[in-house]
Amino acid sequence: MSEAEKENVELSDIGKIIIKKEAFKNILTHILEFGNIYLDYATQAMGFCIGKINRDQEIIEVVNTIPISHGDNIEIGFSEKDRAALLNIQNLHPGQVIGWYHSHPGFNVFFSKADKANNLYFQNNKNPLGFGIVLDPSKIKKDKSFGFEIYRLKDFKLGVNSNSVRVQHEIELPNSLEYFTWIKNFIEESQMKSPVLIRERSEIREQSRFELQEIPTLGEEITEKEYGLDNKQVESVFTGLKEGTLMFSNSIIDTFRAELTAWEREFNQGTVQSTKKIQEALKQMGSVSDGLEKVENYIDKVFKKRINEFNNEVYSLVSQRVKKQKDMRNDINQIRDSLINDTNNRVNDAITHIYEELKTGLNMVINKVNEIRETNLTLDESITKLNNLISVISKQIEEETKKIKTSIKPIIDSYELNQLRDYDKIIGEIDPLQSNHSEIRELIDKFQKVISDLRNIKK
Repeated sequence: MSEAEKENVELSDIGKIIIKKEAFKNILTHILEFGNIYLDYATQAMGFCIGKINRDQEIIEVVNTIPISHGDNIEIGFSEKDRAALLNIQNLHPGQVIGWYHSHPGFNVFFSKADKANNLYFQNNKNPLGFGIVLDPSKIKKDKSFGFEIYRLKDFKLGVNSNSVRVQHEIELPNSLEYFTWIKNFIEESQMKSPVLIRERSEIREQSRFELQEIPTLGEEITEKEYGLDNKQVESVFTGLKEGTLMFSNSIIDTFRAELTAWEREFNQGTVQSTKKIQEALKQMGSVSDGLEKVENYIDKVFKKRINEFNNEVYSLVSQRVKKQKDMRNDINQIRDSLINDTNNRVNDAITHIYEELKTGLNMVINKVNEIRETNLTLDESITKLNNLISVISKQIEEETKKIKTSIKPIIDSYELNQLRDYDKIIGEIDPLQSNHSEIRELIDKFQKVISDLRNIKK
């Protein structure tokens, strides 16, 4: 993220952070160990911040840091071992784990989505002012903010969907003499046969050309003659030292200039103590310059040798890996061909078996169809004959019906005529029989009924 882009990120006016010089020195030592510009491959480093919070004034003090791990997986998110280390340190320092730091070597200072997720381990209901320090070693001399920025989530309850805000911070500047004493001891310790810097707490370690150790305590001087300079691990320490020296140059020169101004004022007032301070400072600066010159000469000599050894080792490992890959590819091809052949044989056998079964079944179906066809032909003939027979019978019935009607009609007509005659005769006979009117009337009704029945038969 450029300076212009960082300016667009909101600056929070609460929870100002003050980083003590010892904590800042530990952060730089850890990050530059793995992220300075002289390394072939710079990687990220991560640790936890120990301190205290003044909730009344909303000021946070970072008094120390604990290095945890390094490697590219840091950008993905805390691993299970990182979370276990955090829980362990929180138990050892209850209420004092207030934030974390990590580096972005070569890809600018910003708060990524993974960084937001990691920050939620520190910024929560218990500590709404939890923060994350981000440092890009490649921007130390190019960025006016020293390649250094502190972020927190604007609303941690939104999780990774929250925007990030920049946090106001202040770094405690080291006393110039104390700083150069640290540089002097740093150079001397780097010339030891087993140089030590700082130790990580995490059990996760990526393979590197050196192991981190704790910051050395002041002790007796250890010279090049006493221990020698043939240690294979020392060049990484020197690269970290060189980058650290370049990184601090601007800040320390300003600080030292301020100290010299104060000493000059004391000298003008006639204090002998100022003169001694200046002389001691100049002496230590000369010692630092000599040490740096030795380191640079040694780096020029050893660095190329280590690079060649490293390249040869990498080439050997890559060659072995390529050979194993080729052997594995051949084995896979053989297994694949064997599986294909076996599969083809099994498929062919299965298809042949299924084909034979289908063929037998189809033959049976064809035979059944032929039988049904013959049966249908027989049925068709029978139906045709039956239809013809029905037609003949229907004609015969129709003719017989006509004959019956023709034969019965004269009989009915003759009967009806006789009945009418009898009726007329009876009527003539009953006229004089008025006294038997009722009986005659009944007889008439009967005759009428008989006549009606005869008419119905005729119809």
